[in-house]
Amino acid sequence: MPRITTLRVALFRAVLAAAGLAALLVATEAWGGPIIDGRFDPAEGYTWGRSFDLAVEKSSTVVSGGQLWFHLDPATGDVSVAFIQPLTLIDNTYGANTVGWGKGVAPSGKNHNFRDLVGSDKAQFRFTDAAGKAVLDVFVDYISRTRNGRGTYASLGVTGGNGEVNVGAAADVLAWGTSLDYNFNTLGFVLTHDSPATDDAYTENPDFAGWVYEVIYEVRVSGNLFGAAGFGDVTVPMAHDSPNKIGKNKVFPDGGGEPIPEPSAIALLAVGGGLVMLRRRLG
Repeated sequence: MPRITTLRVALFRAVLAAAGLAALLVATEAWGGPIIDGRFDPAEGYTWGRSFDLAVEKSSTVVSGGQLWFHLDPATGDVSVAFIQPLTLIDNTYGANTVGWGKGVAPSGKNHNFRDLVGSDKAQFRFTDAAGKAVLDVFVDYISRTRNGRGTYASLGVTGGNGEVNVGAAADVLAWGTSLDYNFNTLGFVLTHDSPATDDAYTENPDFAGWVYEVIYEVRVSGNLFGAAGFGDVTVPMAHDSPNKIGKNKVFPDGGGEPIPEPSAIALLAVGGGLVMLRRRLG
């Protein structure tokens, strides 16, 4: 996929204006970007996305259905990213209420416990400027026990737990969130033994309304990272799930993938297909 440059964003804004959608553009910019809390909501302002496959460590298995969404703030240049792993690979079910885990069900035959998610799970994000230079490379911690007490768990970002900074400075990571952190600390469902009971379709459990079953990482980084060159791209070179349903720990997104229509573009399909086709050519 070509790099998403500031020029392309400017061109997309011009297309919106030419299509008589200036009001939508103003509303999107005024929104201020997605809420970085670990829950992916397509209505929050993510404007670019792509799907991709994930190659499983030491295996010929490739799992489809990964997603990477991003938003470039037109005022600050800050970049927000959401990385969503497919439920066929990993999920937030564990203990007695797992879905797709266990002997005779998962390819690995392994069960899934809360301690697996706390153990070493993380995702790597690599940001480049429009010249192709890597300006930030970090691992984001999925969830860890905090120092505040044995019963307190949270994502510790890029400097705690399994977080790590490989290139750049931690200070340029403005916000982060993961879906299990959201379940525990936003929804208040601190379940360290069994996840909410559900079915194979991951139907919401009314006793735990809002529980996010997908394993999701969100992060926002400073636009200052990209300097005069501007934002280029973001990739997820590796994610560590211990284990995933295939049985290994590491997965490697292919880095390419097909563009996903942005949420607002989906709503505009009724208006006409011309804008959507142009967006695809830009992607």
